[in-house]
Amino acid sequence: MRDGLADRLVRGAAVDLTDQEVPASLIRDLLTDDLDQRGLRISGARISGQLDLSDVRVSRPLVLRDCVTSEPVLLDRSRFASVDLSGLVAPAVSAPWLKLDHYLLLQNARLASSDGWALDLAEAEVGAHVSLRGSSFEGVEYAVHAPKLHTGSQLFLTDVRTVGTVGLDGARIGGTLYCRGARLRANDSALVGVDMQVDERVLFGEGFEAVTTSDRHAAVRIRGARLGGQLVLRGATLRGALALDVKQVRAGMEILFNPSSLVGAIELDGLTYAGVPRDATVDEWLDMLATRTTSFASQPYLQLAAAHQAAGHERDVRRIRVAQQRDLLRRGRLTRWGRLWHRVTGATVGYGYRPAMALVWLLGTLLTAVLLVAGVAGPAGLVRSCSTVDQIGHALNAVTPLAKPEGVKCQIPTSSGLGTFVVVSTWVLQLLAWAFATLFVAGFTGLVRKNP
Repeated sequence: MRDGLADRLVRGAAVDLTDQEVPASLIRDLLTDDLDQRGLRISGARISGQLDLSDVRVSRPLVLRDCVTSEPVLLDRSRFASVDLSGLVAPAVSAPWLKLDHYLLLQNARLASSDGWALDLAEAEVGAHVSLRGSSFEGVEYAVHAPKLHTGSQLFLTDVRTVGTVGLDGARIGGTLYCRGARLRANDSALVGVDMQVDERVLFGEGFEAVTTSDRHAAVRIRGARLGGQLVLRGATLRGALALDVKQVRAGMEILFNPSSLVGAIELDGLTYAGVPRDATVDEWLDMLATRTTSFASQPYLQLAAAHQAAGHERDVRRIRVAQQRDLLRRGRLTRWGRLWHRVTGATVGYGYRPAMALVWLLGTLLTAVLLVAGVAGPAGLVRSCSTVDQIGHALNAVTPLAKPEGVKCQIPTSSGLGTFVVVSTWVLQLLAWAFATLFVAGFTGLVRKNP
């Protein structure tokens, strides 16, 4: 029977061996260049012994669909035209440095390792796409260990279930990284992609969930990643003490996510993107930057302001700039005097972005002077020789920093305590008027604006 089976497999026939046992040694023996161009195609078999295909190099496809084995499958340093292990039930698949001319399919598989990684694709090179769609991976530390994985097109993690970290550090994805519907859980980060490069989009949306129980690791950590297209978290849920770490991430297009989908703190410093962020209002972004980030950083505010500046949203730009300065005052590193000056410029000219506020304060100072002279000194009989109009002119003359009305002859005697109080008060009001006028000019010209 073995010879007859081998003959059929060598001719490239697709053989259904449901519930039949196939020796692992037979599979390895058949993988030679004498195999038909269609490759080795087996489905439903129970593989006895360890399937060790390490260092096997053939220019043929390998198809082992819906097979079951009690030992890890070894593909270390192997090379095939393509590999299809869809439906595989095994403890693990070890395939570091695997090289495939076309695709890798490991869909609807069940891998659960009790002493290592469920799937190891470290430094593997796949000419086209890698699909792990619908599979379940459970590992001691890593569920999927794929640092420096290279793919020619898409990587599909759609509807994947994992216990353990999905590691993509330094990976190069030639297309889009699809994670829709995936459920990732780990004691450390659920998904790590530090310094990975994705030529197109990263889609964490539509049912994606990443959960970490760690107080130190982010649920999703893709720090330093480079994305050619969008970063999408629409419909995703990220949960942990630190939900998302996208520090120094560069997205070639816009980002789409609502802060409400992130349950935990967020690292955003250095994140750059094109266009105005979608799926969240400016108010939601400002609240996130002020209350959800781990520390103050000016760059996220500057990036958000630049995006709205490019879109012509000048009012939103001013709001973002003011919010940045308020956060700097609350959490930034300012000296004692710097903090005092920051409070003054914030209250008077909106940190230089609302200079009209200084004019309001200036008008309030002039009104106070008029009320002091015409409303206090006048009724008290200190300026009896002056009419009400003259009293108003005297008040404006006393405190106006830029213009001095002529012909005002009112004098307030300082022989009484009230007269002394009024005169000294006008001196103080004059200093304030000068200060508010100066702050208006400085704010209008941008001299007091700070972009730390």
